[in-house]
Amino acid sequence: MKRVAAGHGVAPAESRQSAPAPTTPAARRRDRDAVSEAVDALREMIATGQIEPGAELSQVSLAKTIGVSTTPLREALRRLEAEGLVESRRNRSPRVPPFDAADLDAVYGSRIMLESLGIALAVPRLGQVQLEALQATGAEMRQATDLNRWDALHAAFHIGLMGPAGAPLGEEITRLMVRSDPYRRMSVRANGAAGRRLGDQEHEAILRACELRHPSDAALLLARHLARSALTVLANLAPDFEPVTVRGALQMVSSWAG
Repeated sequence: MKRVAAGHGVAPAESRQSAPAPTTPAARRRDRDAVSEAVDALREMIATGQIEPGAELSQVSLAKTIGVSTTPLREALRRLEAEGLVESRRNRSPRVPPFDAADLDAVYGSRIMLESLGIALAVPRLGQVQLEALQATGAEMRQATDLNRWDALHAAFHIGLMGPAGAPLGEEITRLMVRSDPYRRMSVRANGAAGRRLGDQEHEAILRACELRHPSDAALLLARHLARSALTVLANLAPDFEPVTVRGALQMVSSWAG
């Protein structure tokens, strides 16, 4: 029998087995879907407190919980790190950042400034269809008994207020809303049912200012609403911290709108 020398003719079995399989468009789509699924699941687990502030993140355990492999999970963690929801550490497991009063102050101060600008720009451009959609969302929010459903409606309401302000500004505001969501949920838990009722009243007042086409009033009401949320959390978890950014942002909006 004629032999084939190594390096000529048919490749050895080991070389054939080690050759990487070609990546197909379908496989790439599955990878993207798995990453998106992991991002959404992790973001929800962090926002709802299923993963608490300061908790270390086991990639193997989380991959099993979510139902993806560790490869898309690692990419999901990188994306959440860019959002400020995950913190990487040298030679240690990543973690959810611990409660940080200065971070809350910075995030909510930024939200006050940007959302006040956003609603001031949006109010003159809000159409009747958009106002009716906000009214319906607000009404459903007041009737919601499930906290997860209320959270979804609350996010939709705030995003809806900014709609006509333009996509670039809206995307930045949405990013800050995601960053602040764990803090906001702390505020809701601290306030209880009475706090939710007060929040509903504030939402109604903001929407009423939009309907009356009063951009400065809407901006000031929204700024006060956001500041109350931040100050509630700080009063409970860091009573000695002075929130200079939140107070400074509120003062700037008040000076402009007053």
